[in-house]
Amino acid sequence: MIKASHHRIIAPLFYKYLFHIMNKDFETVEMMGGWKHDESKASLIIGNHVSWWDGFWMLHPNKKFLQKKLHVMILEEQLRKNKILSKVGAYSVDPGSRSVVESLNYTVDLLNDAKNVVALYPQGKFSSFVAPDFDFKPGIEKILKKCDPVQILFYTAFVDYFSNRKPTVYLYLGEIEFQRYGLKELSAKYRSFYMQSLNQHAKLDV
Repeated sequence: MIKASHHRIIAPLFYKYLFHIMNKDFETVEMMGGWKHDESKASLIIGNHVSWWDGFWMLHPNKKFLQKKLHVMILEEQLRKNKILSKVGAYSVDPGSRSVVESLNYTVDLLNDAKNVVALYPQGKFSSFVAPDFDFKPGIEKILKKCDPVQILFYTAFVDYFSNRKPTVYLYLGEIEFQRYGLKELSAKYRSFYMQSLNQHAKLDV
């Protein structure tokens, strides 16, 4: 597997570049709700996996609410094509390989440090905003069984244009109490959060 680092020169320059291209490609990133800043625990982010932007969007709520060292698990084949991402917090997972165990254990190690925040997409694949995938893979359950208690943070992302030439990203943020959830229970909780977010978004007055 490929582990993450936060290069003292590359990371801040790359984050600055990411904010620049997000400002260029999107009208704005709106955050609905918030996350509690908890210095005593690491934070685990779970969201709907809709695009390659997903981990980059997390820079916004992390900067505003958490101020922690952001890590994002991505497919190893993608990380090998974009190795610079490993210098700014990305690390790899290779489904179906023996290295999956190493990736899960590495995630546990990250979550045992209160200075870290880790973004995971337990679905393991992209799905549409309107047809989300709630079929979580077993890795997330194994991580929760092994790691110290963490903040479990949910978000749902929607993208709409409305009257603008460029799209706006809407991030609906929420949090659930830490437990060592099984797959069905965790996916059910995320499904409930997604539906609440969808209902809220449908009533958006723009």
